[in-house]
Amino acid sequence: MPENIAVVVDPSAVDADHKFVVALKAKFDHGVATNAASHLCLGLVAKAVAERPDLLPTMSFLDFPDAEGGEHSPVSGLSLVVLEGRPAWLRRLREQARATGLLCTDFTSDMTGDTYAEQRERMRKRPEQELDYYGVAVFGPRAAVDPLTKKFSLLR
Repeated sequence: MPENIAVVVDPSAVDADHKFVVALKAKFDHGVATNAASHLCLGLVAKAVAERPDLLPTMSFLDFPDAEGGEHSPVSGLSLVVLEGRPAWLRRLREQARATGLLCTDFTSDMTGDTYAEQRERMRKRPEQELDYYGVAVFGPRAAVDPLTKKFSLLR
């Protein structure tokens, strides 16, 4: 990562025109959904570091000091909306986000259980059309993200 890119920004630099979205499979076990969402968010930031470090300041990570001067950071100052939708919508969201150049990650059923080595081996054997998407995470301008997620509903 280039040295001149700030990960934690000044609050005045928050770009509220951008947002994070995590879309999860509807009617899903909450524990598995939480695990998938966590992996998706971690992967999204790791992907930004590796492929799009220019986006890191736009992710608007901030320090949150408390009254005693304790630090609670970094946390993004942007919206992170968690949605749910049909499996076909998750696949379409992934395809459209990638096609439009938005930063995105996905998480499938083959990425759970066993060790990472066994998970990777299962993924290598499964064609994309057979993947069971548990979730997709997207980061980008609201104007680009919102049209792709309008069919989804808020996770309840």
